[in-house]
Amino acid sequence: MQEKDIRTRIKDFIKILPDTVSVKAYGSSIAYQSGYKADEKKQVDLIVIVDDIKKFYEDNLKKNREMYKFTPRMYFKHAKSSSLKKAAGICYTTDIEYGPDTYKMGVIEKEDVIDDLLNWKTFYIAGRFQKEMFTAKEDSQIEKANEINKRNALTVALLLLDKEKPTLNDLYEKICSLSYMGDSRKSFKAEDPNKIKKLASGSKEHFDREFTAKTDLYTVDKNEKIKIDHEKVLRMIDKLPIELKIKISDEVGDKRLSEAIVEIRKGITDYLTTIIKKSSMGQTKKGILTTGPKNSIGYALAKLKKGRKKA
Repeated sequence: MQEKDIRTRIKDFIKILPDTVSVKAYGSSIAYQSGYKADEKKQVDLIVIVDDIKKFYEDNLKKNREMYKFTPRMYFKHAKSSSLKKAAGICYTTDIEYGPDTYKMGVIEKEDVIDDLLNWKTFYIAGRFQKEMFTAKEDSQIEKANEINKRNALTVALLLLDKEKPTLNDLYEKICSLSYMGDSRKSFKAEDPNKIKKLASGSKEHFDREFTAKTDLYTVDKNEKIKIDHEKVLRMIDKLPIELKIKISDEVGDKRLSEAIVEIRKGITDYLTTIIKKSSMGQTKKGILTTGPKNSIGYALAKLKKGRKKA
């Protein structure tokens, strides 16, 4: 009997969960990244989107109690919604065994997903949704919000791109790099230093389809050099999330946008670094409760070892 592919197995897994709004899978199990052996077992990373995070855990503790170690089981049983929604609003559970796969499952409410996609409050969800994902269960409102999120990511990446003759790959790497600004994992070298390059090259078809094919902000020549329409890009600043626009405006002051690229870049960099650092640190602390101290420390050490080994 032929083994089911990973996407079919993910759909089978979500059937055992309580009601969900949408489910997305991401990471090396879905998107090709160089440096992994073909037969290497990869963790399946899931974002499970629900209407009510507290109710989801109440129901899942009844249906799938074995998914949780003692500390997270107690936390999810007694925590209020406000606690579950702290930091970036997502709660992760690791080392969930189902069939031949091991899952890391993040649960978050739909309203928090849409808020981050549209407003970049934490960039925790927005940054992940800009990269290649597999949608195991779709929600039209989330997909619509993500189109706006990707459009804004492209605008910001083009504004930050400072090479004189950039290529498509330079642009795709810049888009991938946005979610790592201020990420605490980078500070502690707990992430592969070549991750951005691997993401960009491994997901080229995704970026071609979801970004280049949908924009008129640049053209591409036969050597994949891009020519940016800077006037159009500057006009797109007005469509960026409001808090980011305010930060850019504070930096630019009375200057004309066309004469203030340095200030625009500083405003973007400062804004993203600040919100990502805050949400990243908050999620790391919350992980001790949602995955258990042993799993949380073990996961962090594994990432640290992996990051330094590939440095």
